[in-house]
Amino acid sequence: MTTTIEASPRPTETITTHPQTLGRAIRSEWIKIRSLRSTWVFLAAVIVITIGFGAIAAAVSTGTITAPPNGGPPNGFGGGPLSTVLTGSTFAVLLIGVLGSLAGAREYGSRMITATVAAVPRRWQVVVAKTAALAYIVVPGALIGVFGAYSVGMNILSSNDATTVSLTDNGVLRSILGMAGYITAIALLGLGLGILLRSVAGSIGAVIGGILILPSIAGALLPDSWDTILRFLPSSAAASFTTVTAAGKSTLDAGAGAAVLAAWVVVVLGAAILMINRRDA
Repeated sequence: MTTTIEASPRPTETITTHPQTLGRAIRSEWIKIRSLRSTWVFLAAVIVITIGFGAIAAAVSTGTITAPPNGGPPNGFGGGPLSTVLTGSTFAVLLIGVLGSLAGAREYGSRMITATVAAVPRRWQVVVAKTAALAYIVVPGALIGVFGAYSVGMNILSSNDATTVSLTDNGVLRSILGMAGYITAIALLGLGLGILLRSVAGSIGAVIGGILILPSIAGALLPDSWDTILRFLPSSAAASFTTVTAAGKSTLDAGAGAAVLAAWVVVVLGAAILMINRRDA
């Protein structure tokens, strides 16, 4: 007697595919950047330094604590109460430049960039997505830092009967928001240079040395006739609407300075898009 066993039909598996979009690329980069402990360490350091150094500067300027003699202005600080309480921003931009450089160049060192561009064939979206994810992290941190420094610093100045300024005073709010914008711009410049140079060390050196330090040296060594050129450098452009010190003795007006700084960011990120499209990952 022969028994026939009929095989039951195998269930069909449905595989759902989703088209690659810019939104998904941004979500992917957001997951990458927020999952790294170094991102939050650098961001916390930026906030603490901005507020902490501003508080120390305010305390020194009022004589609450004594600064070591350095041959500088009285009590070690000058330039008015707003410049005093935002002193920490000068150091914060150094750290944020390192964070931006890491965000741009880190994947080249680990070769993870190969998987990234394979998943996102439209390579321009990689740069745009990294820019959006980094800005999403940096902008709130910068705002917390500068407004925290203003609030803490002004309270210290006020409690010691020193001169203070209000947010409604002419140019104060613009300078505070401008400083947050400058911090963000430096982070994005670091990102673009990281993608262009494909080296963490190289991009950090370019940001700190080329953008933040060399302009000041050039302003001190070059004759006054160079001021017309120096005021178009990123730091000098920011000096027109923040408390940052310009490389030369003259600056652009606030609107033109903001436009020049934005142009630097657009040019560097645009070059990063061009290069990531033209070369192997």
